[in-house]
Amino acid sequence: MKKNILEGLLKYFLDRHLSLKFDICTCEKCKEAMLSYLVDKFVPVYAEDDSPSYQELEKGLIKKYSKEIFGAINEAIEKISKNPPHPSKHDREKEFNNLLDKIKEDRGVDFSLYHRGILKRRIALRVSATKSKSYSEYLHVLASDPKEYEKLFEVLTINVSEFFRDYSVWISIERLLRGLIASHKDKGVSLNLWSAGCAKGEEAYSLAIIMKEINKEGIPFRIYATDIDLDCLKEAEEGVYDYIRTKNVKKEFLEKYFVIKGDKYYIKPIIKDVVEFRYLDLISSPYLENMDMITCRNVFIYFTKALQERIVDKFYHSLKEGGYLVIGKSETLVYEARVVFKEIDMYNRIYQKIAIK
Repeated sequence: MKKNILEGLLKYFLDRHLSLKFDICTCEKCKEAMLSYLVDKFVPVYAEDDSPSYQELEKGLIKKYSKEIFGAINEAIEKISKNPPHPSKHDREKEFNNLLDKIKEDRGVDFSLYHRGILKRRIALRVSATKSKSYSEYLHVLASDPKEYEKLFEVLTINVSEFFRDYSVWISIERLLRGLIASHKDKGVSLNLWSAGCAKGEEAYSLAIIMKEINKEGIPFRIYATDIDLDCLKEAEEGVYDYIRTKNVKKEFLEKYFVIKGDKYYIKPIIKDVVEFRYLDLISSPYLENMDMITCRNVFIYFTKALQERIVDKFYHSLKEGGYLVIGKSETLVYEARVVFKEIDMYNRIYQKIAIK
């Protein structure tokens, strides 16, 4: 029996897209309408479903139409979800807002200004994992199983990192730290570094290792590491890592600053003692002051533009005159911030505070 190969592919990829969609209706009527919309977009390609060449034809069509298929699927989802083939029974945006309110009420973390699309994709992972069919159902899961919050926060917060991530960034950071050390000589004041959004401590400890290596003058310094994930902060304070997290660390540094037991790498006290971990919510908590450098990498992408502006403004006031701000290589400093920060390293996204006269 001959079948339209493209229709089968479109249905497969549509189902994959909809499996993590909880902000729109995904009932059978809506799915049928979306599929019908998609099928009309492509010229049918027929073949016998038991033909030996069927799978080869599928692969060829995926390769040929992959971009067009995914673009058309997004278009179909948007079009049909805005004009469903039946009266709408749920206000899914209201349900999503209720979920965010519940998280804020229970855990004190306000995600309302985070990038909404990213939030939905991450929350969808837990909605699906708990076999909930809507945000409302998932809200009941949170109410009945407090441990689910731990799993939710694992996907909502940025807690995956490694030592000396993006090594070119660390070359620039080391150069700037050498300059800061030289400028602090004979001043009798501490050099203060802040790792904002520190996850499990890899970045903060990387800063500490560099400082231990280059601070020949013995300038007093302190590294502050903050995050909103209390479990991550606890792990960071313990300072125990596996090989994957430490794969970028030079062999000499591993031997000098870690104790290796089996497949675990333990940070030595000489490094742990110069890092102070604290809970800090970048949206609502008071910021640290008199910082010489702030690293906040791969965090801005989760915030709306308005929130980015607020955070950058707070970072500006946290930094000493001439202090440095390091953001993620995939991020861009909001345009308004260019008035108060000058670009030091475009490739590695490093900026310096400009004094406002």
